[in-house]
Amino acid sequence: MGEHDSEPEDVILERLQEAASGDATVRQLRRRYDLLRQDYERLLDRLAELEDRLAEATRAQAGSSPSSVAGALSEAIAAPLLQLRQEYLAAAASIAQVVAGLEGLAGGLKGQKSARPPAEPPPAGQADSELRGRRLQVDVRGKGFGELLDFQERLANLEGVARVSINAIDNERATLIVELE
Repeated sequence: MGEHDSEPEDVILERLQEAASGDATVRQLRRRYDLLRQDYERLLDRLAELEDRLAEATRAQAGSSPSSVAGALSEAIAAPLLQLRQEYLAAAASIAQVVAGLEGLAGGLKGQKSARPPAEPPPAGQADSELRGRRLQVDVRGKGFGELLDFQERLANLEGVARVSINAIDNERATLIVELE
């Protein structure tokens, strides 16, 4: 009977080990579920906020045609995106100024002058479509920051190029925005 008693103990020990390892998995799944649930609740809150905005816009335009309600819906949905776009453009302009300042500083430290004076921002009345027609995005690979910045400087010195700004950069890649004259 001693042999039969040890076999059930091994089975029980295996079941306990499975249960113990399962607890960690269950805790991890529960934690992920809780995070997803929180994200879901935040999205529901945001949706409710957008629905309230839409309802307010609809009430404000009561008696208007259905096309104006659709226009209000489009505006309510696009407003946060347009605001984000404006903030991004402002941040990009600030970053471009910092990069231009760093280029000037680097040139001054080397005893050189900057290749070009900083380009003035386009007039406020100029249309976005005109800017899009004169801008190109260039993805570049290099062996380091120095090589990528040298390429940017050489590109900026080409005829017909008004300005070259860095959109994104890391050790091996850079995305440059080239504005043509």
